[in-house]
Amino acid sequence: MQINSDVLKKIEFLVGSEDYLLSSDKTPCRKIFDDRVVSFLDKVAHVLLADSKNRSYSDVIAWAFWIRKASILNEKRRYVSKLDSKLGRGIAFHIAPSNVPVNFAVSLVSSLLAGNVSIVRVSSKDFVQVKIICEALTSVLRQDEFKELSPYIIIVRYERDHEISSLLSAICDLRIVWGGNATVNEFRAFPLKPRAIEMTFPDRHSFVIIDADAYLKEDPKKIAELFYIDTFFTDQNACSSPRAVIWCGQNFEKAKAVFWESIQNLVDKKYRMEPILAVDKLNSFCDLVLSEESSDFVVKKEGADNRIIRVEMNSLNDDLMSYKMGGGYFFEYVIDNLEEIVPLCSKECQTVSYLGVDPENIKSLVLNHGLYGVDRIVPIGHTMDLEFYWDGYDMIDTMSRNVDVLRVSAKI
Repeated sequence: MQINSDVLKKIEFLVGSEDYLLSSDKTPCRKIFDDRVVSFLDKVAHVLLADSKNRSYSDVIAWAFWIRKASILNEKRRYVSKLDSKLGRGIAFHIAPSNVPVNFAVSLVSSLLAGNVSIVRVSSKDFVQVKIICEALTSVLRQDEFKELSPYIIIVRYERDHEISSLLSAICDLRIVWGGNATVNEFRAFPLKPRAIEMTFPDRHSFVIIDADAYLKEDPKKIAELFYIDTFFTDQNACSSPRAVIWCGQNFEKAKAVFWESIQNLVDKKYRMEPILAVDKLNSFCDLVLSEESSDFVVKKEGADNRIIRVEMNSLNDDLMSYKMGGGYFFEYVIDNLEEIVPLCSKECQTVSYLGVDPENIKSLVLNHGLYGVDRIVPIGHTMDLEFYWDGYDMIDTMSRNVDVLRVSAKI
């Protein structure tokens, strides 16, 4: 592969090297759930978990637990019938988002287990988590047992550069674009090979449904912790973070009071809101005030500051989430029956989390109405869980290809 040396100078290699990039089209694909790859990931997990300094980064620790051998082998069981017929697609070019530090590593794991060579572009933001994981990957790749995997992991950083992005897009067999609509549209301008496929993860929204009566039987502090993980832990930046809280049940007024008081107490102790978020929340609210929905809501602010803004809606419509904001900005609505959530379930809707509601009823609603949205239905506190299913994709299955054998009976 020929790449202009001036282009290479603009690329910072965090894992891997120029040589591995230049020879990536000669690196063979591997079978899905390759034993050496599974062992490698397990070793990386142990390196990360053994270092006490990493405990300050819960997202790194969660990723490390997810890639342990026991965890991976548990996922492998779902692919038993495909293990002898699936192979990587070739070179996978990943564009990681700038708002979730460990996302690049999640995308990388799926690609490695699918048998691909992975070129991962990380955000130009200097996340500590990226440094920690890249150092662990490099240290394990240096071990004799895993040196053969070195060509399969190339993690790079470069400033926004159309020449580099165009070049890496042109050589890949699979492009995975995270980061929202703007990023997806930017990379759509860079052509792919005729047989290359693309997986995109554009802007999405999510919401939670809480049965008030069931909630009042729970420990409010425990539920507050779970909700905090789903929302404030990432400033609501993750697509899976609930932007709206939908209530059902009889005692919703009492439940609301207990719920938001518990959330406020936890936020006061743990959450540090950046000044820019306060401004953005005000701007988002002003946009909503000037919208056609301006007569359809009541604003409630919790506590002495604006860490929690609640916008109580009198009705739901499919434009509501256009006014979404992060950092503790929530729409709120009370439903009499599940059918009322349909307007929120547009194709931009990713995750519905729940407490005290039968998830099968939510699934049936999606299927029976043929809704374009809702890819995940998960318990409250689990919207950020790491999975091999995301945005409706089976990550391993989509990132690999089938090698099919057709057998025809001989004519008699």
